[in-house]
Amino acid sequence: MAVSEEVLREKYRELSDEKLLRLASQDAARLRPEALSLLQQELATRGLAALVEERITAQLRTLTASELTAYCNLLQAQSCPSCWSSTHPLNATIVRHTASFFIATTYKEQFAVACPTCLDKLNRKASRSSALLGWWAIPWGIIRTTQSLLANRRMAQTNHSPRANDSLKAFVSENIEAIDAANTTAYGLQALLVSLLIAVNRTNTPLTRQ
Repeated sequence: MAVSEEVLREKYRELSDEKLLRLASQDAARLRPEALSLLQQELATRGLAALVEERITAQLRTLTASELTAYCNLLQAQSCPSCWSSTHPLNATIVRHTASFFIATTYKEQFAVACPTCLDKLNRKASRSSALLGWWAIPWGIIRTTQSLLANRRMAQTNHSPRANDSLKAFVSENIEAIDAANTTAYGLQALLVSLLIAVNRTNTPLTRQ
């Protein structure tokens, strides 16, 4: 059931300036139109609208097909953040990993951009780990492990596409502001891709518990 406008208005009034600005900066595109309108009204009332106007606009921006292709080409032309090769165009994958401990199962999905060979390695590593550690809880261990193995296999089929796959296109569409900001410095895009890879390889990344 959708939250009423009055409830939303009161919720925004109760947020601190910091939380209100964070919501507008990071989640404006996920809000319903009426919720976004109320958020903008509260920002204007507090004199904060100008601080996040450009970020909201960037989040709501819809790329044309040619613009989307241009942004994807920009990322695909970077060196691989894993092996630093520039031999093949980069692409993207979503890595799924499952691990079970007695009755608890943990499952995570992580996004990475790299060369086809390194993407294959990420998918295989996640599948091997899930196959070894994922089954040992009922019912979620079996369910999530099966999901991880099938999803990793499916994602690997697009790793070697010379054109941007759907995962890369989705990332570009949802992160125009971050890409534009990174592209203002000489090595900004490379740093952005490295940060994504670090998140995948970080062993203490929070997991979703079932």
